[in-house]
Amino acid sequence: MAYSSTGLEALFPVYFSRMSQKDDSREEYDIQAAQNEGNLNQNLETLYRKLIEIEDYLSSQDSEE
Repeated sequence: MAYSSTGLEALFPVYFSRMSQKDDSREEYDIQAAQNEGNLNQNLETLYRKLIEIEDYLSSQDSEE
């Protein structure tokens, strides 16, 4: 069975923001932090799925030899 690459899904940008101005509200900061946390979690999930795919491929190669 030949290996066919599925590629890597696009990763989401993650920004480590700071409350840089006095005018920034705590609520806006919390919303931005939650969005970044969601993006980071999606990136980690994407990388995890890709690693599982690679591991499955490598284990199938070992069993064919």
